[in-house]
Amino acid sequence: AKLPSTLPQDIVKDPWYDIVMGAVSLNNGLTTEARQHFDAAVKATRGKNVDILAAVARINIHSNSGDRNYAVELLDKAIRRDKRNPELYTMKGDAYFRLRNGNEAYRAFDQAIKLDSRYAPALYELGKIFSTQNNEALYLKYYNETVAADPSFAPAWYNLFYHYYKTDVNKALEYYQRYLQQADVDAADEYQLADLLYLTKQYDAAIRKANSLLAKQDAENRLNKLVGYTYSSMNKPDSALEYMNRYFNNGADTNFLVKDYEMMIGIYDTLGLKDSVVSWYQKILPLVKDDVAKRSYYRKLAEFYGDKKDYRNQATWLGRYYSDNDKATNLDLFNWGLALYQGQQYQDADSVFTYYSEKYPDQVFGFYWQARSKALIDSTMEKGLAIPAYMAMMERAEQDTSNATNRRYLVEAYGYIAAYTANEKKDYQSAIEYFRKLLALDPANADAKRYIEILERTVKSKTDSEADKGTK
Repeated sequence: AKLPSTLPQDIVKDPWYDIVMGAVSLNNGLTTEARQHFDAAVKATRGKNVDILAAVARINIHSNSGDRNYAVELLDKAIRRDKRNPELYTMKGDAYFRLRNGNEAYRAFDQAIKLDSRYAPALYELGKIFSTQNNEALYLKYYNETVAADPSFAPAWYNLFYHYYKTDVNKALEYYQRYLQQADVDAADEYQLADLLYLTKQYDAAIRKANSLLAKQDAENRLNKLVGYTYSSMNKPDSALEYMNRYFNNGADTNFLVKDYEMMIGIYDTLGLKDSVVSWYQKILPLVKDDVAKRSYYRKLAEFYGDKKDYRNQATWLGRYYSDNDKATNLDLFNWGLALYQGQQYQDADSVFTYYSEKYPDQVFGFYWQARSKALIDSTMEKGLAIPAYMAMMERAEQDTSNATNRRYLVEAYGYIAAYTANEKKDYQSAIEYFRKLLALDPANADAKRYIEILERTVKSKTDSEADKGTK
């Protein structure tokens, strides 16, 4: 890169011309050409001009293509001529810091402070060193000393804000406002201020700030989200929904976060619009990667459909919640089966309760609901599908007839088996025995008493009929 050839020779021969050309070359990645210009500038001043040495060093420190070792070499020359200049030591420390030589960087910054204990740039750079080491006590010490020495030192205020952002948002706002007083503020800085006003619960101020930014051309869509979140925190769901709809309508899917969908769910839930709640739950699921979080949504969807007595959909989400879930309990498995049963999906209910009885063979519940499901599959009792499950349940429930649930299940099982034995097997005496077992648990059961009387008359009639045949 060259400047116009019409430049006067006295400018071309000026060492600062070579510094400018070296900077241009370096920024264009022409490192060899840049070095030639820098060396020419140094040579022209016989390596004795501190300003020239410092300028070349500074360019090499801050340029992505710069040679930091070369910068250190030039700064050593400058320091030999100006030993009490803290700026030169600070620049040298910066060069070493970028060379990842923390020890030499620290020594250079420390020397600058020995020359001037209130030299803010060196204090700040020491803070940066200890920040990379996560040494909170020391980096806070140096950042605070920086702003005490020079209240206009904006980067130190920013780093103090950043430190407190996640631990003390009110203090973070205080430091950020000090930063804004000293910095050249751009749109990103103003967006950050709006965020901080929201986080510190200064909701009216946050909304005013965000709306003032939204009024400008090319305002970022995330400000709509900020206002939506703020109105939600103020318990103004209608206004929150207005801004969140703007956010979703104006943004790209790839920019939306899971918590944004959760915000919509919360707003619609507050407004009592349950169908919209479900719609947003279903939108959020493809975005959720964490299985634990995903299952929490399955459970909430199941609760929603359960409240609506839409048992088929409830069963779908309970099944997803249970599947491949090592935290799922026997109650989760039971609820899944029960929803299938209530949704009249008896074959699937039977499968789930069969699995339950295999997994928890000492409990009566799986066998009982397996029997009930099979009873509805075999509604005429023709195949006797429910009998084995009822028998397995009885075997367990009869071990503790003081338990109210066991007694209720047994009453039902005895009645069912008695009816099956009488109607399908024509074994009236066995049927009578099951009804008598039922009466032992439920003495006031009028139906059982009546069926026993009918069956006893049937048995007697059959016996009398057989006796008559024998006498003929």
